Amino acid sequence: MPAPRISRNASLAILTVVSLIAGWRIVSSGYAAWVSGGSHRPPVSFDVEAPDAHWRSRIARNPTDFPALLVLALNLERKGNIAEASSAMREALRLAPAEEITLVQAAAFFMRNGEEGRALVILRHAVELNPTAGNSAWPMFTSALSSGRHDDFFGDTARTNPRWWPSFFEYACRAATDLGAVERAFAARATTGKATTAERECVIDRLEREGRWPSAYQAWLNSLPPEQQQRIGFVFNGDFEHPISNVGFDWLVPKQDGVNVDAQSIQGARGRRALRIEFVRKRWSGAPVQQYLVLAPGKYRFEGRGRADGLDTWIGTQWSVYCLQTGGTPGRRLATSDRFRGTSDWVDFHDDFVVPKDCQVQMLRFELAGAKQDLVTPENVVTRINGNVWFDDFRVRSLD
Repeated sequence: MPAPRISRNASLAILTVVSLIAGWRIVSSGYAAWVSGGSHRPPVSFDVEAPDAHWRSRIARNPTDFPALLVLALNLERKGNIAEASSAMREALRLAPAEEITLVQAAAFFMRNGEEGRALVILRHAVELNPTAGNSAWPMFTSALSSGRHDDFFGDTARTNPRWWPSFFEYACRAATDLGAVERAFAARATTGKATTAERECVIDRLEREGRWPSAYQAWLNSLPPEQQQRIGFVFNGDFEHPISNVGFDWLVPKQDGVNVDAQSIQGARGRRALRIEFVRKRWSGAPVQQYLVLAPGKYRFEGRGRADGLDTWIGTQWSVYCLQTGGTPGRRLATSDRFRGTSDWVDFHDDFVVPKDCQVQMLRFELAGAKQDLVTPENVVTRINGNVWFDDFRVRSLD
């Protein structure tokens, strides 16, 4: 039987439904809030005079009155008559299989009453037919994702790559209570090459903020293009032959006025490109480029090449490797490069160091030169820098 056309009267009836159930907040808070404390029923905030008789009368006059069926189903649910409520909801869904409010409310109903699989299918149908349904659907999807009971549904959906997935995942990445479920959904995307830059940034950033560095590294690694996964060293993209992604454990380049960081060709580079850091009368305000490292405890050698090109700074610049403290700030310094300033030819440098057992994650960063051997080089030195400095062939080698 074809779905009936939604008339003006039916549209007005839908508005009636919305006003009656607005206080329930069924679709804005997710079903998880309703099952807390053992309750599987939403708060009730409306009361209609003789509600069942009123809506049954409307349905008797017009059996295709799906808004009346919808409200009747919700009223019956409120009274605990779940079987009859389910029948009414299914009939409303049959009569209006593409109408947004009906789909979202039906999904919420079945979610609350133990038919989560059916609810997820309905909810997916809702967002595929009605882009505006996302605001209502994302909290429910996220609650279901966080339950850990629907990995197959979310994994299959992630791999099929519906157009609404990035919008949903942006919400879920921030709001999901089970970060492991987010990781699994992301892995399904990454293994099929469909993970977007925004998805990668969100997942890796949240894992790092929660101190789950090995998981963050694995998520980043799995989401790299296949050709980049073949050349993973302790320093990623140390020859600067790949574009700098500014994501995860690649080079990170925070935006700063007066600083340009890019990879360009230059005479003397051993490959096609080298890293150029250009300062334009820049007052120092923090490291312009850095990279997180994940080195196991042991002995290593940090090495690379660099040259200064009219780098005007009295204090000089250098690269350093630090242990990362809780909270993501550099702590003990482990290794440094030579100091760069003025103008020079290409210079090879190296420094041997030891990663202690309490140093899970490290940071390699470009900074002002300084004499301190622990904690951070002072960032509050008032100095301006002008000119260029180039670097190439960064490596960390194991000496064990």
